[in-house]
Parts: sequence; C-alpha cells; structure tokens
Amino acid sequence: MKKIIAPVDFSDAAANAAIFAGSLADFYGADLWLYYSYEMVIPAMEYGYSYVSVTEMQQAAEHELEEFKKRVQAALRCKVNITTRAENATLTDGLAALCDEIKPDVVVMGLSGKNALARLVVGSNTIRVIHHLTYPVLVVPSKATFMPVRKIGFACDYTKVAETTPLELLKKIAKDFNAELHVLNVEYNHSGATEEKIAESRYVGELLKDLKPSYETILSADTVHGINWFAEKEKIDWVVVIPKKHNLMEKMFSRSHTKELLYHTHVPVLCMHE
Repeated sequence: MKKIIAPVDFSDAAANAAIFAGSLADFYGADLWLYYSYEMVIPAMEYGYSYVSVTEMQQAAEHELEEFKKRVQAALRCKVNITTRAENATLTDGLAALCDEIKPDVVVMGLSGKNALARLVVGSNTIRVIHHLTYPVLVVPSKATFMPVRKIGFACDYTKVAETTPLELLKKIAKDFNAELHVLNVEYNHSGATEEKIAESRYVGELLKDLKPSYETILSADTVHGINWFAEKEKIDWVVVIPKKHNLMEKMFSRSHTKELLYHTHVPVLCMHE
C-alpha cells in the first residue's frame, strides 16, 4: 500500500498541505499519515520541574491531532485511511525515523505562515527536512490546491546525472499521473554547452526516451526566475528538483530565494534526493 506523510504543526499552511496530501492519497490510492512532533523543555536546574508532564503533553498532542484529522477528512471528497502519530522528538529526527519505519512514497509539507516570524520558522523547518530526509519531499505553497498532474517540469543541470538523479522514480511519477515531462535547464549566458553537458543531456535523453519528454534551455541570470518563468509559460503543475550540495539546491532554497520560488507561486515543488 502506498503511503504519504504530512507533518503537522496545526498552522493554516500545515492544514492546506495536509488536505493537499489527503487529496493526493485519494487519487493515488494511498494511506495518509499525519505526524506531529514536539519537544519538552527540561529545566536546567537541579530541582527544576516542568509545569506540564510528558504524559499530559502527549495526551494534549494526540487530542489536537485527532481534531486536526477530522478537519482534514472533512475537506476531502472521499474517505481516506488516515493514521496519526504524535511524539516527543525533534521534527527532523522523528520524521526520519517514521519514514524509515513505514517507507512513504512522499512527504508533503507546507511552507508559509501567518506572519514574517511564522514564515521564517515554518520555512526553516521545511528546508531542514528537505536537507535531512532521503525520501521525496513535496513542498506545497500556501494557496495551492490539488489537481491531477498533467505537466511535470524537471529542473536538470546536466551534471553527473547517472550518480545524482533518481530517473526511475521520476519516470514512475510521470507514468503514474500519465503526465507530460518537460526537462528544463537554466543557463546564465550564451557561451554554449560544454562537451560534458552535451554528453549528459544525451544520456538523459536516452534514459527518458520512453516518456518522450520535451527539452528546453532557458537563458536567465537567476535560476529561480528562469524556473518560475518556464513553469508559468508551460502551465507546469509540479516542478521537480534534485537537492545537490553546493549546486541547484543552495541557489533555490537559500532564504533569499525561498520566498520568490515558493511563497509567490502556486506550483508545488517535489524534491527528490540523489
């Protein structure tokens, strides 16, 4: 059975992402897991004590998560099998352990918050999860609503494709949705492609030939602007990126670019790891 995890912090952004995940689960025939983690603060004094016990906190978390589950289910067109889990753990460690336990197909997360501080905290948590997890993470903008995916835009830099790109997973996603695949590469100038990039592009073309994708190179001084422009022009439903250290990931998910790429777009971004 396919599985989707939606981490929860009870914000509107998390609710929208969880409802998106529920709709995706309905379409995909998957189970949905709602996950909430909290951290108990241990006083740093010899006879210190917490005003709330771990048991009380756990009970409160489970209650809120069940209420959140009702909210998500009520927003879905069909009944979806939803499991909840709340635990005392950091988000990244707890989520990683749950992923290793149930092997989800994707983790769905929101990014935006109600104010600047919330956006900073929620955004930082999401980006931290993207860097930490080895499972696909779908980042859902605050105003995005689920619809069957018709067009997928794959941002490819044609660098070490064989070593870094999960092409089989990309092909599976495109086939599951019966979606068009658009492979896009952002270049900064007209200097032309190197022999290495030409060879890598041919390799990608051979591996993806059964999907009959379209290929486009975009000239832009800014990677995010180029991807956003292409997504709008081609009416892309999902953008797929491969988080690579010191490469596309840093350009796209630095704090200065996160707001431009995700806060101001309705296009979900699927991060698939090397």
